[in-house]
Amino acid sequence: MIIDLTVTNFRSFQSEQMFSMNVETARDRHPGNFAEIEDGKLAVLRTAAILGANASGKSNILSAFRALQWMVLESASRKEGQRIPPYEPYRLSKANIEAPVRLEIEFVVPSGIRYRYEIAYLSDRIVEERLSSFARRQRALIFERGADDNWETIKFGGTYKGGHRRLPFFQNVAYLSRAGNDASAPEAIREIRRYFERWSLIVPGQMIVMPRYLDDPEHMRTVSELICLADTGIATVRREVREDTSNLRFPSDMPDAVKEVLIEKNSVDYKFSIKSDDGEMIDFDQDEMSDGTIKLLETLPLIIDSLKNGSVTFFDELDANLHTDLLSLILQIYNDPIVNAKNAQLIFTTHDTNVLDSNILRRDQIWFVSKSSGSSSVKSLDEYEKNRVRHDSPFEAFYRDGRLGAVPKFSYARVREVILASIEAGEANA
Repeated sequence: MIIDLTVTNFRSFQSEQMFSMNVETARDRHPGNFAEIEDGKLAVLRTAAILGANASGKSNILSAFRALQWMVLESASRKEGQRIPPYEPYRLSKANIEAPVRLEIEFVVPSGIRYRYEIAYLSDRIVEERLSSFARRQRALIFERGADDNWETIKFGGTYKGGHRRLPFFQNVAYLSRAGNDASAPEAIREIRRYFERWSLIVPGQMIVMPRYLDDPEHMRTVSELICLADTGIATVRREVREDTSNLRFPSDMPDAVKEVLIEKNSVDYKFSIKSDDGEMIDFDQDEMSDGTIKLLETLPLIIDSLKNGSVTFFDELDANLHTDLLSLILQIYNDPIVNAKNAQLIFTTHDTNVLDSNILRRDQIWFVSKSSGSSSVKSLDEYEKNRVRHDSPFEAFYRDGRLGAVPKFSYARVREVILASIEAGEANA
């Protein structure tokens, strides 16, 4: 489970910003919405919603998680001197544009151990990296490196035992990435890598495909039943394998993962049966169904797999193509401690203000992103004065009224003036 993420000098985040899933107060409020860990010492939220105006920086929070995941999983494949792709500093300040990007995350792996990982990097090298654990409830160093350290001088803590530790790496490679994918490294490090591998980040327009997931008849039956229960008017959904896909051709340099997605998409058809007025079942092809129904078909396997494995799912604009009631249903599923027994987490951005419901979410599950002079800041609803926003306040009404900020600001008079000028110019040139 993710406890918190701190971001500095990344994309639109100039100054240090923290996004937290940690429950600090009011454990009697919606107790199903969080999980208690470490014998109740900590409580961690299962879901969080991020709202804000267009271009405020909402998506950049999820991009920071993606950058961190890339550093842990992919940086070990960098050749010496290659650029680090997620080096994207704040570009509107000369002081920031050549400064390190800094990312820090506190998280709990499936074995129950809590870690804090910190990394700072420039375009071609890592200048700071540190991993600490809280296995004994006190912070203990596992490893750390500074700007001048290399694989021979990296420092290890006394709790880092078992396997090989001093593994060669280039300056543009995270040690955690190098060791996490080495069979000779300690199991604890490899477990951390597996934890980050389970993250799923979905962006708008992305085709969600879990290859072979729906090959399993039980999985297909579950997804079909859930789509029917969503009141789409559909009676059944079935999967049909196309007999001939031999005409598929791919460029030689296409990544295997992309090939797998395209093969999955082109080798299977889904038929949706809907009952006619006289009771006959009529089949409809996938391209005849609504975007919302197809979004459900794509999303449900990911959600079920997340719940099964206790992994983290990030959705940028989860409400796209989904009715607001379905979004509320997904939140209800994740916030149900019986269904979500393995403490999977859902972190998403949305423009759907219907999620701002005190009957669904706690204050600390709602985050707002605002931008001022090009720099973004994040703030939890729980940070507002309690006498202004109570636990049972009408969150949505307050947000729409502008009391909570993070809403689009524009002058309608100026908008009107620009449009009229364009119309007049067009008529003059006609």
